[in-house]
Amino acid sequence: MDTAFVIIAGEWIAFMAFIFSLGFLYGGKTERISKQYFEQSVLVFVLAIVVLTTIRLLAPGLLIVRVIPGTVLTGLTGVTLTTAGLLFATWARIHLGKFWSSMVTIKSGHHLIRTGPYRIVRNPMYAGMLAALVGAAVAVGELLAFVVVGIIVIGIWLKITAEEEILQEKFGEEYTRFRREVKSLIPYVL
Repeated sequence: MDTAFVIIAGEWIAFMAFIFSLGFLYGGKTERISKQYFEQSVLVFVLAIVVLTTIRLLAPGLLIVRVIPGTVLTGLTGVTLTTAGLLFATWARIHLGKFWSSMVTIKSGHHLIRTGPYRIVRNPMYAGMLAALVGAAVAVGELLAFVVVGIIVIGIWLKITAEEEILQEKFGEEYTRFRREVKSLIPYVL
């Protein structure tokens, strides 16, 4: 587990450095930002801290229970899922180009991206990041890791909802058609 965790942590650091450096170097001018998402994400973050702290105080050790055995196969599975997920998310980031933002925004000259991974799912960065998070949780193997993934899923779902609202407003029927034709996170399913 230790080697797998070090590899996964390195992959996440490289991924985050890549996406944010591209944003700083090539980011487009923001035309509109969703304040709703920012407020919701802060609320989820605060609630997560309160819940995790309460569990820690009332039942120390509860979330540190191993739910997946720490084997070489588990570590390999975790690393593989993380690598595949982050590569998929990187592919999406490249296709978004100057329209990417860590916040929910519309950029100047924004147009709907339907190339590369956006032909497969509407939210490929999130799909890839979720796969990578599940991979990390598998490698760690403890209940806490899966609880954290659950909290992040809630945050991502809030962001997807806010993005879809702002994109629907900006692109109208074009975005409605995209939503009908391409699933959100899992091809042909969800």
